[in-house]
Amino acid sequence: MKLIHFKVFLSEIASFGGQIKKTAGRIVCIILSLMLTFSFTGCRSRDVVEVNLEKQDHDFLLTPCKKENGEAFTIAFMDLGPPIESSYLCLKGLAEGLQDSGYIDADVPLSLAPQDFFEYYDVLVNSDLGGYIKFCEEPYMIDEGDNKDIAKELIEKTNNGTIDVIVATGTDPGLFLKGLDLPVPFLVCLATDPVASGIIDSADDTGDPDIWALVEPNPYKRQFEGYYRMLEFDKILLVTVNGMDTITGNPLYREAADELGVNILELNFEESDMHANDYEDKIANGIRDANLTGIDAALFAYGTMDDDNADMLSSMLARRGIPSLVGDGDSICENGAMMCLSCFDYEGYGNYASMVLSNIFHGRKAGEQPCRYTSSPHVVLNMNTAEQTGFKCTFGFLQGVDRIYR
Repeated sequence: MKLIHFKVFLSEIASFGGQIKKTAGRIVCIILSLMLTFSFTGCRSRDVVEVNLEKQDHDFLLTPCKKENGEAFTIAFMDLGPPIESSYLCLKGLAEGLQDSGYIDADVPLSLAPQDFFEYYDVLVNSDLGGYIKFCEEPYMIDEGDNKDIAKELIEKTNNGTIDVIVATGTDPGLFLKGLDLPVPFLVCLATDPVASGIIDSADDTGDPDIWALVEPNPYKRQFEGYYRMLEFDKILLVTVNGMDTITGNPLYREAADELGVNILELNFEESDMHANDYEDKIANGIRDANLTGIDAALFAYGTMDDDNADMLSSMLARRGIPSLVGDGDSICENGAMMCLSCFDYEGYGNYASMVLSNIFHGRKAGEQPCRYTSSPHVVLNMNTAEQTGFKCTFGFLQGVDRIYR
């Protein structure tokens, strides 16, 4: 599939995505050079650069250090299996951020690593990273079960000092780790709402000195507002999964629609439907049987459209002139959905987590590190689906698209 890149953001979307993208280590120092002050203190044989972000009232220690006994820190990585695109991107961002800060040797060719979660992780495990950090031999993949074996292993390894810190992606891994009450700090990225789900108490006070979670303020609400500004719809089909509100952001969609005066026709499925062999037929029949009169667009919340069913579902809607929008997933757009306006910077999350990790390695408490991160939105468009739908792609609109698939 041909891929075309555009550099210019749609001004209307950028207006609510507002903050400068936070990236790791030296990149942050360059972008924010006018507001930084530097102080130098000794850390073993190297200097420590303390970067004070005066406007945000916190700082990051961005040069590498080892454990007090001179050994490398051991990082465990956890995800809800099987890993998806966002998990890979977050891991990639974490590793690149650690490399920017010097924890991973600059000669490790991360830019050439495979674009696959497990293969990328293997590169981290099998490379000489430089002696400051190392990763556990295998990532920890939990599932919908009790995961007793993983819990037992983590308790044992954190108690005997084999694991020093854990980085987790997703709401379920964060809740799983919190329930174990481990003696090491852990970081949670990609949790849709870590406050509502109970991983942390708030973005200002996590409630536990050993727990940190990244908080993206109202991403789904900002996304809905962005779609509204681009398409100006009056009535929308919202496809959702019941019982997943803390993950999918469904309440934020409803809240944004109410504020904008948009009518919603909601098509609901159960979480068990998603794992059923006939799920594709169920969702197709649900859309086919729905009264789509007056529907201007269809928004598929997280979990309802995937890479496998994207082409079929988007084609069904395109034949009726209804744009198909997705809550998350550039690859879903590549596979057929007309548009993805994403307010999630997964690589940026990993970069940011690497900075928090550095502070923890320097002796700071995980729960005292800044949690808020606001992504700049990006727009992905499937041109073939847009043409089938009859969606008018003006030159001005295309200037705001970051990636186009044909």
